[in-house]
Amino acid sequence: MEINGVLPAGGSISGKGTSLWNFGERLLVEVIQKDGLNGIIRVKGQDILALLETSTEIGDKFWVKAGGVQEGNLLLIREPLAEQQGEIQAVPQLLMERGLPVNQQIIKLLDTFSSADIENLGSLWGDFQEIMAGNSLFKKVLNTIPEWKELSGENGSEKIVEFLRTLGINYEQRLQQLLKQEPMAKEEEISNLRTTLKYLLLESLQNQDDQNTPEGQDLHGRLVQLLHDFTGQQLWFKTGLLDNAYLMLMLPLLKQGQFFPVKIAIESTRKGSKMDEKHCRIALKMETKHLGEIGIDAFFDENILSLRILSRNDSQLPQLLENVVTETKQNFAKLGFTLTNIVTGDLDKNPEFHSFLRGIRRSGVDVHG
Repeated sequence: MEINGVLPAGGSISGKGTSLWNFGERLLVEVIQKDGLNGIIRVKGQDILALLETSTEIGDKFWVKAGGVQEGNLLLIREPLAEQQGEIQAVPQLLMERGLPVNQQIIKLLDTFSSADIENLGSLWGDFQEIMAGNSLFKKVLNTIPEWKELSGENGSEKIVEFLRTLGINYEQRLQQLLKQEPMAKEEEISNLRTTLKYLLLESLQNQDDQNTPEGQDLHGRLVQLLHDFTGQQLWFKTGLLDNAYLMLMLPLLKQGQFFPVKIAIESTRKGSKMDEKHCRIALKMETKHLGEIGIDAFFDENILSLRILSRNDSQLPQLLENVVTETKQNFAKLGFTLTNIVTGDLDKNPEFHSFLRGIRRSGVDVHG
């Protein structure tokens, strides 16, 4: 599908206009206005005239790929949705996206982790606590888990990065880099690696000497499963090889000292070797005390932010949001973002949101002439 006749507002997209974006570049598009087939889309903060398909609605957001030029107009092309393809060979496609070999063990690790929900994450960390209750280094890992309320401050991202390093999310990469370091720096890094959760799991498996007993076999099986779950997280932390970067996280954040698991998926355009925080989508799912499971779908375009809040108690959300929307806008303004729109929806009636949190992403835009 395509947008035929995408024009910058006030001019034709020939000559200089055709070089607005690189051919093949993937872009986040939002439908701003629509009148019949004619409409306006917003791309990287710029409003563009476009010819849209009839099913497109105001507020729709899609990823598109810049195609060729036809009669002086730039084509933005969308690939079929995964749902429309019946999700055929979804996991092998994910392997290719992430630059991984087609290996049954890797397929299992990716699929198991992406299918796990926040309830499983709570159980996972319960197992960590039980198995490593007497391990002082594991207590150090627990001490780096951020409190939910701390993440709204200026140092929130730093706390998450520190926690991920303590987990050992880049454990193997750091091992490889040891070969290039001077002796003093190497010794310090080895010491740091020995305090990561990944090392603690590997060490526990290596030193376990009671595998001949039923209790020992049970412990061994649980340690192996924990290691597999953690390795699945590492694989999903990679941003892959596509034009757009994507990663998935399951974080055991704390709220008043209790585990508050959150599942997070992030997709963005690439900014060199990094993700582009100014053009991205961030989806979160968490369990709340009073509203049950909540989904938050956030779209960032330059300094503009729009939100979808999804729950199974949609009738209660508008009133609750009305009470906090002013404060929420002020908090985002302090971070440099203008919150322009908040909509609510039914968590069970948004399958694309759940697919996105499993690594199955939309490609392109649902528009054509």
